[in-house]
Amino acid sequence: MHPDDHGHRQDLRATFDFMADRYVDQTIRVSRGDYPGWMDDITALVQSWAPESVADVGCGPGYLLERLSRTMDHADLVGVDYSAAMLQHVPEHIPTLHQPLEEWIESSDKTYDVVLLTFVLRDQPNPDAILSQLQKRLTGSGHLLVLETHTPIGWRGWGFHLYFEHWLPFWGQRRLAPDWPGAREQAPYRWLADSHRRWRRAPALPDRMRDAGYGNIERHRPETDVVMLWSATPG
Repeated sequence: MHPDDHGHRQDLRATFDFMADRYVDQTIRVSRGDYPGWMDDITALVQSWAPESVADVGCGPGYLLERLSRTMDHADLVGVDYSAAMLQHVPEHIPTLHQPLEEWIESSDKTYDVVLLTFVLRDQPNPDAILSQLQKRLTGSGHLLVLETHTPIGWRGWGFHLYFEHWLPFWGQRRLAPDWPGAREQAPYRWLADSHRRWRRAPALPDRMRDAGYGNIERHRPETDVVMLWSATPG
């Protein structure tokens, strides 16, 4: 485990269940309209590999899966998530599995040409173990694709820090999720800010992938961006 791992994870199932009905609309707002473009970039990259099977792990309401299904009707798509409320929003023609990530890795007997993790890895109690174990679910020529938040280099980093870690929790409490009924520390946008604050390691992800045994590691977004997208193949 790398020294910056926090070694535990809150049970966020209630948080994701609460967000299910508003996740896509609010993610678009919070990303200042960039979220659809990020998903389009992932879709184009996945299409370039011409996979026969794709697993979106932590798929949420299926926003990315729906985009993939528009032009990849030949591919076997599946969504995996531990929030039943999120899975209710996945289009009916796309099969889903209601399981936590670790359980899916261990219990599944299938392999996929592409495994997607979008805003998922940072909330795992041991990201390095997850990266290593995910190779069980990849075909020999498969691709792992990881999208995570990223504090940009340069002056944009200061603005991102102020927005994401200070303004966002306030906006979430007052406007986006004032009806959150649970504990304050698990409120959706306070959790999101805290999660990124603990993460802060998107630039180190290629080293973590390499340590887990992956090869052909590629970055697909500039370091000045607020998200980072990496792909890799099994070693």
